[in-house]
Amino acid sequence: MPDKFQFSVDLTHSSTTQLRLITELQPHPDELLELLKSWLQDSTAFSQIQAEQGADWIKIRFYFKTQPFYLHFEHYSECYWIDADSQVSLVLLSQLAEFITSIEHNHGLRQP
Repeated sequence: MPDKFQFSVDLTHSSTTQLRLITELQPHPDELLELLKSWLQDSTAFSQIQAEQGADWIKIRFYFKTQPFYLHFEHYSECYWIDADSQVSLVLLSQLAEFITSIEHNHGLRQP
């Protein structure tokens, strides 16, 4: 397992209603939920992190600039995306993309 797992914002598939995220390496499914929660918890920009997991999906609700968002992962397609949970958070989606890009270049997503 690599010592760093990081996201990039997929500008070719992102839209005004969601951010598609890509990663070059896929961690083991048993480690993924904790890895994603750890990444969100490592930044003071994210708060109120609440995770749910099903047989083939992960959904983590979090707040960025006091507005709610969801980070999703689907096992079968190995697809990650973030969507807004309110009209106000929809307006902040581009700022969230910029923030994720900045932490991608500065820190990445480290293993717990």
